[in-house]
Amino acid sequence: MKSESKTGTIGSVNSDLTKCRRWLLAPAAMLAILMTFAVSAIARADESGASTEQLPPIPVTLIYTFGMLGGTGCANLDGADPKGSLTFANGLLFGSTSSTTAKGNGNGIIFHIDPAGTNYSIDHLFTGGVDGNDPENNAMTLNGSVLYGTTLLGGDNRSGTIFRINDDGTEYSSLPLFAGSGVKNKGNQPFSTFALSNGVLFGMTSLGGSKHTPIGDGTIFSFDPQTTNYTVIHSFNRTIGSDPHGRPIIDPTGTTLYGMTQTGGLHKVGIIFSLNPATCGGNVCARKFVDLHNFNCPHQLTPTCVDPHDGASPDHGTLVQSGTKLFGMTTAGGQFGMGTIFSLALTGTKHFKVLHSFGASPIDGQNPLGSLMLNGSTLYGTTNRGGKAGLGTVFQIDTNGKNYMHLHDFQGGNSDGANPSDDVILVGNTLYGMTEAGGKCGHGVIFSIALQ
Repeated sequence: MKSESKTGTIGSVNSDLTKCRRWLLAPAAMLAILMTFAVSAIARADESGASTEQLPPIPVTLIYTFGMLGGTGCANLDGADPKGSLTFANGLLFGSTSSTTAKGNGNGIIFHIDPAGTNYSIDHLFTGGVDGNDPENNAMTLNGSVLYGTTLLGGDNRSGTIFRINDDGTEYSSLPLFAGSGVKNKGNQPFSTFALSNGVLFGMTSLGGSKHTPIGDGTIFSFDPQTTNYTVIHSFNRTIGSDPHGRPIIDPTGTTLYGMTQTGGLHKVGIIFSLNPATCGGNVCARKFVDLHNFNCPHQLTPTCVDPHDGASPDHGTLVQSGTKLFGMTTAGGQFGMGTIFSLALTGTKHFKVLHSFGASPIDGQNPLGSLMLNGSTLYGTTNRGGKAGLGTVFQIDTNGKNYMHLHDFQGGNSDGANPSDDVILVGNTLYGMTEAGGKCGHGVIFSIALQ
């Protein structure tokens, strides 16, 4: 599996388990029965006892296939390879793609579409250079009637940009609100978008900052769209986290940021952190940064990092908060080395718990790259690989770790997507998301799943 990172690679592991082929003589048959029971037990329950049974498949509707704009063929200018997720705003679904079809310039687009799959429109075609290119992870951040996002590259110094666009698809900022800085300690290459508090955007860059210069281990920054004031409020140090690819979240009180890094920490495979941004400045901010959990990689056996009690290397996942618990996913680690769903209690001993280890059965999802979506006491998400065709899944699980079930196994080809790289969103009773690949043109799709 190819990493989302431009600077490193997170390996992947294929899980090709042998299927039972035929019954032989009685002793062999008895052995096969015992083996079947063992596999069934693994398929039904992980370490926490969570069910891993698969529901009857829920039909997926492809509401758009990238590359099909303007006709039935694929030789069209359109977006391609979406790595992020969607934002529902003003009755429309907004998103971006990291690239374009061969007829485009390869820098990506911003688009919108009706939830019914009609009125697809390209709102902005990134042109590279100062304009920016390659918008990557998560969904654009909505503030009032304005959407804010980032590009990984481009800008004045090819170190990324911050842009805005209205929620009707108009008035893209003809020049980015922030187009990078020649001073590398200001941050470099934001993979993701923002947390929002009182009109101020909080984000992270994967490189830059004042530690381990000139490249740097990444930053946390604030950006005020009204004043265009950009401030670095924390520089990562690889000993306590580095290379964040997701976005932070902010707790309901608006006082604490939570987030994850892909690498760094005690075991070099990422951390979960908190930061109080209100008092950042000088050396105060460093004292307010708290390392809540170090992901584990026993004996540094990367990239698999098999550990039934911990995960490793959250690729670009974002945390979600419910009460006094955080929930998230890792791309590696877990009992089978194929990633985890976890919870972290914010009170008491801050107990970390693996709710599900991916790869628990031959058809289970593997290697999630994105984030979870919380609705009540149910978490929804995607995996980039695994499932019946090995092309990824959509799943659900309760916040207590029970009732883990597949909603869909991607099949690829003309009629389905393949390899989702981010989260799903819920509009009404329908999940919406995107895949990097699949569809008639092979450039990815926008899909919907009506929950039963």
